Order: sequence, then C-alpha cells, then structure tokens
Amino acid sequence: MWRIWTSSAAASLLALASPATAHPSRGIVVLGDGTVIFSDLTRIRAISTKGKMRTVRMNVAGGHTHALSLARDGSIWGDLSTYDPKDGRYAEAIWRMLPDGSLTFRYGPRKGIERGAGLIRDAAGCTWHHDQARPDGPPLVHRKCPGRPAALLYGKAGDDRGFVPVLVNDLGGSALAGDGGFVFRHHGVLRKVMPDGLVRILAHGLSKDNFGIANGPGGGFLVAEHDKRRVTLVDARGKRRTLATSAAPWAPTGVASRFGALYVLEASDHLAGQTDRMRVRRIAPDGRDTVLATATLGRS
Repeated sequence: MWRIWTSSAAASLLALASPATAHPSRGIVVLGDGTVIFSDLTRIRAISTKGKMRTVRMNVAGGHTHALSLARDGSIWGDLSTYDPKDGRYAEAIWRMLPDGSLTFRYGPRKGIERGAGLIRDAAGCTWHHDQARPDGPPLVHRKCPGRPAALLYGKAGDDRGFVPVLVNDLGGSALAGDGGFVFRHHGVLRKVMPDGLVRILAHGLSKDNFGIANGPGGGFLVAEHDKRRVTLVDARGKRRTLATSAAPWAPTGVASRFGALYVLEASDHLAGQTDRMRVRRIAPDGRDTVLATATLGRS
C-alpha cells in the first residue's frame, strides 16, 4: 500500500520557489499489482486497481516532477526541479520512494548538477542522462558509474566541453533496453546507445516534441507522439504501428505497459483562461478503452 508522503524533514528540502512551467509531465509507471503512479507536475498521484485516485505526495513551493522511473526492486525514482528567482537557476534533486511510502533524496537538491546524474539506473548501479549541447543542438548521452567520472557515450567531445547540465530529467523520453542499452528520443529520432558506445538508430520521423517512451511488447518501444495525438509502437525491426490515438483536446505525454495493457498519460491542450488537466487511459488487450482518472492541475 502506497501511503501519502508527509515527511516534514524532506519537505523542508523542497521549500524553494518555482515558476509555473507549462511543459506537462510525462511521468507514469505501473506497479506489479496494477497500481498506476503518475505525476501531474506538482503532485504524485496513485490510481488503484478499483479506479480510485489519491495524492501520494505533493511537491511544496511549486516544485515540479517531470519524469518517473520504475526500478527493478519496485521502487519509484523521480526528479524534482525547483526554481530560485534570486539567481534564475534550478535546484535539482532525485528522490526514491519505496512501496511503504518512505522517501529519501538520493541526489541533491543542488545547483550545478554533475554529468550523468539522472533517473535511469542500470543493473550495475550506473545512471544515464540525455541532454543536448545547446538549445536545439546535437544530443549528448552520459553514463555515470559509482566512483568513476561520467563517460560521454553519445555526442562530440567538443560539444561536451561547453555543455552545462541544468536538469536531472532527460531532455526527452528514455528507457533501458533488455540488452542493457539506453534508448532515448531526440527531435524525432529514436536511438539506442550501448555502454561501450555502440549506437543504433531505431526510428526516424517521430514527432519532435520529446515526450515519453517506454518498453513495449516484443522488445519494441512505445512512443508518445504528442503533436500527432497518438501512441506509436516501434518494434524490434524499426517498423511502426499506431496503438492508440487521442481526441482533442487531449494529447499523450507519457506511456507505460503492464500485463498486455497500454496506459497513456494525456494532457489537455493549453488554452488561455482554461484550467489545465491530465488524465490516464487504460487500453486493455481486448481493445477496451477506459479513462481511469482525470486530474485538474493547481496553479503553481
């Protein structure tokens, strides 16, 4: 049973101001018992197998969680970005939450993060991080193993020398492949890089919005194509197939899969004067499509 997190000690670490960033969350995971956990940016929500939604944790002072990662041991890892208006910089943190509701910060909060500090953690305990050298610049991927400097596995050394990491969440959706590779999405291209630096392009021509991806059936990957209002499966051979579409005003931002069912995190179109919303859909193996819950976003 996941409990509401109320640690005052941890909450004090979040007490930094933050601007109201309009970029929706892509964070959604599904636990072994079928419980859905997702972020609406300022709150972590849980949806039980009976369809009841509750708040597991609320970020204080406008802290934002953009991404979630489910570890092999069933724990959930998330990022926390809080903006300091005094210097215009972000304080970044990575937290880990256990099924009993206990939460610890495993990194930060701090400004000036290290290369390779990220949510994706492989079997060797190394973290992966995907970013870009500059706005709209080429991608960079780092892997940081305990006790060793971060290794640049994708990108040019010249670009890396001038790179200043800002956020701990990846630039776009990312996932670990079954063979130990790191799969990441950058401006419409889905790539996989191995720990030895070997790179393979899995797909071209995806929407360029850089929202969530997840492991899919048959060794493929699920891609939330927000601008195209659809979820696409890229199979092991690179072929693509649309698994779900979203009707306006909804568009997918995150995706997960469990027990043959597809879970889609959607955000409403951002319109002036209207309240932003997020919702979770479940598409069963038999095609039955159910909206599990809808969350109205608070102002932060």
